[in-house]
Formats: sequence, structure tokens, C-alpha cells
Amino acid sequence: MSQSIRRLVVSRSALTCLMAGVLLAASLSIRASSDPFDHVFIPGALAVSRIQYDGTSFGTTETFPTIFNDPAITGIQGSIFIDQYLPVPGVPRLGSLALTGITTSFSSKSEGALMRSANGAFLTYMGYQGPVGANGVSNSETPGATLTTNTSPTFNREVALISADGSVSLTPETNAFSGDNPRACITVDGKQFYMAGNADSSLNADGTGPGTTIGARLGMPGSNTSIQLGVYLATDRPDESKKQHIKDNNFRAIGIFNGNLYTAKGSGGNGDDGLFQVHNGTGDGLPTGTANTITKLFGVPATDPVSGAPSPLTPFGFFFANPTTVYVADEGNPNTDASGNLIPDPMAGLQKWSLVNGAWRLDYVLQTGLDLYQPKTIPGYPVPTFTYGLRNLAGRINHDGTVTIFAITAQFSLISGGEPDPTRLVMITDRISAMTLPSAQSSGDGQGDDDDQGNGLDRFVTLQSSRSGEVFRGVALTPCRFCQQDNNQ
Repeated sequence: MSQSIRRLVVSRSALTCLMAGVLLAASLSIRASSDPFDHVFIPGALAVSRIQYDGTSFGTTETFPTIFNDPAITGIQGSIFIDQYLPVPGVPRLGSLALTGITTSFSSKSEGALMRSANGAFLTYMGYQGPVGANGVSNSETPGATLTTNTSPTFNREVALISADGSVSLTPETNAFSGDNPRACITVDGKQFYMAGNADSSLNADGTGPGTTIGARLGMPGSNTSIQLGVYLATDRPDESKKQHIKDNNFRAIGIFNGNLYTAKGSGGNGDDGLFQVHNGTGDGLPTGTANTITKLFGVPATDPVSGAPSPLTPFGFFFANPTTVYVADEGNPNTDASGNLIPDPMAGLQKWSLVNGAWRLDYVLQTGLDLYQPKTIPGYPVPTFTYGLRNLAGRINHDGTVTIFAITAQFSLISGGEPDPTRLVMITDRISAMTLPSAQSSGDGQGDDDDQGNGLDRFVTLQSSRSGEVFRGVALTPCRFCQQDNNQ
């Protein structure tokens, strides 16, 4: 057994939930002759969105994965599976739920978030009402977009609401994220959808911007239209045109904590990157109408707590451990030097932020165990792939004062910048009260003191790796119909 596995700590609450799931799995296997885990979520397990490449449907002879080096390929739709895993390294997949009637662009790194509802009873996923194997769906306009560039063929975006019993309902979205990617969707109780994503740079028909299909949005099951909750304007960017300001609302992630709505931005080349709150009007609470205020909680430039130098952020998923502590997955910047070597990014990995005297500050960045910028060879994949940061994540609060974060890696390679590269599901546990980087992180020896590193804290462990032709994109705690409502995402 490897040292990383020997040192893995499972809290008492997590162990109880885990054993309950194992016992449930055993009982199901006795009374079901087919795969006992299909359409049944196991308490204490993880749900992971896996996108599978199923070939093409538009007549090309190019093969996977080098087909993605073709500049004419703008995104091939893949099929979606919701897999279940125990939070233990190397344990085989427990089962898989195929989502039909909804697809995802296989190579779009920013898509595929999987979110558990605020009441714990549902999962949500957002993709497209488009066929598997089609090219260009992720760049298509939506039928209901009132934009000057709304040209055919058009495809609805789509939300999958997944119940704890495995049943799935699909809701088309005809005026959301036209011309670009839907990224994430979360619900409180299955009665509404809060969505985040991007759109093209088109202005509205009257020449104003941003377009009404981008940003943080609210929709309802059974309704194919949604509303834009508000507009963020980067007032500190006087160099940007009206059209560029559309990308101020190019949000990547969305989440709910303590009855408030938050979103993150870390891409687009315009506007401010960071973590934002979408207010109910100008105050707290979940927004229900339009023209709500969106404020930045923290963003660029961040100060590297080690070097003291300013550094850019590329935030993706986030998790509030409590009202004054939030963990942020930072994708990192896969920049290369003149020799083609990846340049280390001090902000890449898992950032920990604390609210101190009314202002958010960056405490430290957890990277140990991610093997950043180290080449990995995947069976069947023709080139090495490099981890350069994290994207989507989920979190679980433990009763011993720690939090466990589950995340999906960001990958880079010579094939289309790593877009079709296999990814990893990783896990790390951190002491919530800690305000400084654990000693083993800063020294790089992986040992640390008896209080922290000796207990297996603050070191990433790889739980699973996807195969060639597959990518993990999102992770969430499994839904539970009878679970008590909590803040775990």
C-alpha cells in the first residue's frame, strides 16, 4: 500500500456515511440481477460527470484525438454519464447513469459542472439539446435569442434535473448562452435553476450590450425561457469597448451558500476575474427577478502570500466552508517558455481565502500531490498530459474541524492545448482554522509536523483517472432524498 493511501484520513462522520453506502450497495446487489447501482445514488459516495467521445456524425475521416487539432472543429458533442465512486483511491466505479437527450461539447474544458442542490435531494447538469457526434453545437445560437447574429442551425441549451432515485427530467433553454457554453446550474429544491455561462459577443438588436443570453440566469423546470439576473460592469476597465464588456459576465461557476447566490469568473480575456455575489436587489438572499446588483468579493490582482507579488487569478469552482472561509479551484495559466516548458503558476491549485476585518484575503494555495507540470502517460493517448490546475469541485465539512475537497484537474498537452486530455478526480483535506500554509507544503518534503501532515492533511490524493476518449468534468456529493439540508456542495 502506498504511503499516500496509508496516511489518508476519513473523518468519523464521513466513515459512517461511507459504511452506510457500502451496506446499501450490498443489500441492493442481493435483490437486483442487473447492475445494482444504476439509477440509485449511494449515501456518502461521489457523483462524477464523465463525457465520452463517441465519434463524429458529420462525415470527417479524422481520428481521435488529433481531430481536435483541426481549426475547423469547434466542438464535437459527447455523451454524458453520471458515475458513482467511493471517496477512496482506486476503488472501481460503482455504477453509471447515462443521460439521454442531452449532450456536452467533449473538448470544452469549461463545461460539465455537476452540482448538488441546496437541500441535498437533486443533482443538476447543463448541456445542449443537440445530437451526439455533431460539430459546432457549442458555438451555435439558440432559437430564442434576439441577436443580430442569430443564424441557423440553432440549438437549445438544456438542464438535466436528476433526483436521488435516479430519475431525470430535461428542460430546454431557448434564450440562454447563445453562441457559447453553458457552464453550471444549481437548484435549491428542484423548483428553479440558477445558471452560469458564456455567450457570443453580439450586441442586442438595438446596439446595446451585454446580450441578454449571457451571465447569471434564473429559469424554471418546464419553462424554456430564463431571465438575466443582473449585469456586472468592470468600471475599472476604461480600455474596454461596449462589446468587450459583454464578457464581464462570462461566468464559469455558480453556487449557493447560506441562502445567497455566488458566481465565479476566470476567463474571457476581458473584465474582472474573481468571486462575485449576485444580490437580491442590493441585499442578501436569492434573487428572483432582473436588475439585481452583482458585486465582486475578491479578484485580480491577488497577492501571492509567498512572494508578495501580484498574480492573476483564473477561478473556477468554489466551496464555502463557513461564512468567512472559501476554497477556490484555480485553473492556472498553462504558459510556456521559449523552450516549450510550462511556467509554474503560484495561484494554480486550491486557494484558501478568509474574510478578515471585512475584506477577503488569500491565505495560501494547496498544490502538493497534484504533480503540477509533470508529464503523465495515459494508456491509448498519444502524447503526455500535464496537470496545471483545478476546475470544478465539491466539498464536505467534517466534524473534526476539517474540510475535504474533491476536484477535477485541468490538463494541458500538445493536442489542442489539452482540450481532449483525460482528467483526474482528486481529494484533499484541510484544517479550516489554519491561516498559513502547512510546513510540508512550503518545504516540499511532504512530511510536515505531527499535528497536520502526519495526519494526512493538505496533500492531494488521486481517487480516479479517466481513460483515453473520456474526460471527467464535474464532481458533487451524491443526492439523498432524506438527507438533512446542509451547505455541502
